[in-house]
Amino acid sequence: MPGRLAQLIRDKVYINRNHALFMGGTFVSATGGWFQSVAIGWLVLDLTGSPAALGLVTLAMMGPVGALGLFGGALVDRVDRRRVVMVSTTIGAVAVGAMSLLAATGQATLGRLVACALVLGCANAALWPAMQSFLKELVRGDQLRGAIAVNSARFHLTRVLGPALAGLTLARYGPAACLAITAASQVGVMVAAVLIRRPRSRKGGGQPLFSAIAEGVRYVRGERFVLRTMIVTALFSLLVVPYESQLPAFAREVLGMDPQGLATLMTAVGGGAVGGAVLSGMSLVKHRPGIWMAVYALSAGGSLVALSMAVPGGPLPYWCGPAALSLSGFGVIGYLTTANATVQVRVPERLMGRVMSLWVVVNAGSMPLGSVLLGNLAERFSLPQVVMWSGGVGIATGVLALVTRIFTGSRDLPAAERAQGTAPSSPLRAAPAASAEDRVGADEHRRTAPESAAA
Repeated sequence: MPGRLAQLIRDKVYINRNHALFMGGTFVSATGGWFQSVAIGWLVLDLTGSPAALGLVTLAMMGPVGALGLFGGALVDRVDRRRVVMVSTTIGAVAVGAMSLLAATGQATLGRLVACALVLGCANAALWPAMQSFLKELVRGDQLRGAIAVNSARFHLTRVLGPALAGLTLARYGPAACLAITAASQVGVMVAAVLIRRPRSRKGGGQPLFSAIAEGVRYVRGERFVLRTMIVTALFSLLVVPYESQLPAFAREVLGMDPQGLATLMTAVGGGAVGGAVLSGMSLVKHRPGIWMAVYALSAGGSLVALSMAVPGGPLPYWCGPAALSLSGFGVIGYLTTANATVQVRVPERLMGRVMSLWVVVNAGSMPLGSVLLGNLAERFSLPQVVMWSGGVGIATGVLALVTRIFTGSRDLPAAERAQGTAPSSPLRAAPAASAEDRVGADEHRRTAPESAAA
């Protein structure tokens, strides 16, 4: 039994040396990232006392990802992805370090925080597509769905550890210390990127920038399942996922909690998110991803409705709140991880950066708009009402997906179709030159993957 467990961990979690380095480095950086999430929300509330201001800062951090994500994706397909990861991570660390300095010296204002958040957002516009694509270079094609699930579980495992430590740090040392820890933790990603050994990334062949972006857009527009998934994910990210940006206000204004109470709520979300991410990598989800995406959406929606009722004077007891948040993390992250993996396993390698930049635009670009919308609604109505409406959208998404079978065609493509971009509805299936290039890339990957696994 111990031998089987060790083999399971090696095959499903460790996978190979490069993947293990990537997981270790990003675990350190993501854990530090939650210090930023806790500290910025609390700092903005201290400065303004406004849920709408929380939405504005979220828009500043995430908006550039939506506005510049397509250019970031084209960049990722043209230059070495490791270099993009290192440069953009450095810029982001400098921006967070500036926030820490402003908070420590008492010079923080909403405008200055928004400016730093904009710089961080611009760095993330290149970093996030690069990280998505870089992961695919580290594993074989048949390991990709599992690697994405492990990566998501790794990230959300930090949500269990990070907010708890951040809450203690915030209560004792203040937001400046939390932000400094976030900036320092980015060294984890940079060290991992330096130590990873892999074949040199293929470049985009000098294709003009706007032409390269247009090619990625044409692929998504013509590949019907990918297009439907991105549209549904955009609505989900716009109206369901942004409830998390309002957790500081929910904890402080509705539940009367201190920073450690907020950390408890964020940890509950993280615990459920780990479960959703782990389940998304299992074979039962792989065989019916469309059904599971609907189930996850229903879970997210129902849990938010329950959360809105677990408030002082509400119909549900207080302890239901953390339980509902855990289920919301399970549903939201389970949906996003399954949708992400199902899209990635269909995309040809040479288009990966551009298609995943569209995914980032749809997902991360919708969230800040939703944060602003929810923040402004919370100023006019009440946070529990807004959370309930958000949950209603999640339930409607799941029901619609089950009734209309909108995710039909979600099966994983065979490796040959994946390499050539020959999905039945793909506009690239008649492009001989492109398919030939992808076949060469697939052959290179098959030759180099065993070396990576043995490294």
